[in-house]
Amino acid sequence: MDRFVTATMLFSDLMSSTEMAKILTLQKYDQMIADFQTVMYEVATDHLCQFGYVGGGADSEWSIVGDELRVFLYSGDNRFDVRNALLIALKIKLGWLVSDFNQKILKEGRLVSRIGVGMNCGKVIRDVRPWRVKQGSAQPNVEGYAINVTKRIESSTRNGQGYQVTVGDSFWRVCGDGNPLNVEFGRPQTQVFKGLGQSITVYELVAFINHEIVSTMPQSMKQDLVTKMEYAASQPMPEPWIFYTLIRHYISEMVTARSQAAESKAVRLGREALNSLEYKRPMYNILGWLHAYSKNFRDLDLAFNYFHKSLELNPRDTKALLHRARIAEMMGHRDLSRRTYEEILIYEPYHAEALRKIQRQDTTPVQ
Repeated sequence: MDRFVTATMLFSDLMSSTEMAKILTLQKYDQMIADFQTVMYEVATDHLCQFGYVGGGADSEWSIVGDELRVFLYSGDNRFDVRNALLIALKIKLGWLVSDFNQKILKEGRLVSRIGVGMNCGKVIRDVRPWRVKQGSAQPNVEGYAINVTKRIESSTRNGQGYQVTVGDSFWRVCGDGNPLNVEFGRPQTQVFKGLGQSITVYELVAFINHEIVSTMPQSMKQDLVTKMEYAASQPMPEPWIFYTLIRHYISEMVTARSQAAESKAVRLGREALNSLEYKRPMYNILGWLHAYSKNFRDLDLAFNYFHKSLELNPRDTKALLHRARIAEMMGHRDLSRRTYEEILIYEPYHAEALRKIQRQDTTPVQ
């Protein structure tokens, strides 16, 4: 096997577990760790199996020690591994939120225990150590400087304001390198970590809108999953990722026509989220989409206004520009629609829909 591989690494542990150990009895602390380890085990094993990983050191491996989960993905497709790392990160956060431990905390009106996640990509050495062979296991051992960097990145999640998920520069580059991931990060932050001797650039995850998070949760966690998420979202100071994950689930229900109430739930939760979110732009886009294309809440003026607010925060958002161009066309504002399509081509010169729409407008006589 290849000794040197590019791995996508995920480190996750309980935030404030040391402080929790001081106030909990030994029995309660042990129960917390047991619940945490169970969630990590269920999510890691189920996800890797669902998404085609062989495991056992062939293309991935994972381990749990105390309050820490480590996942290494090296399928040979870096983009595939990064996408799966993002999914695992959100699924373990969701699994921990709905765990018995946190559900009890929520019912007592207290803030839930949170998980911090650090992710990065880098070269590692994957080799079978002689001591593993002596133990009767030929599973590879993964070593490398990139692992130390990822561990430091994970430690920076304590300062996070959103997801408490932080990634390194190499991970961030893969997400932006033609990868069709609906993921956004905050501004780069340069940090100096003890023992590394150099500055490291990190990015905090601020939005990851994906329909697979809820739908591919382990079967053992699916009972009352959405009800628990809704309850968590209704409590004081909910984590921002709950809004995006839950609304994306509602949209899936809308698209597949499984729930007539999903539209109203999505719109209501989206408006509530604007009062809680620090990073609002992705929610503006969601509300714009809902008011542009839903059956019962269609309001093109309101949809246009939401996309306008999004573009005020990021004028280069081609998805928001595209929807604004479509809405302007539906409202009969042909000139505005054309100008918006032309603006899209500034950022994406070969955007198929923008090129097609401008060509069609050029060949269609004005009525």
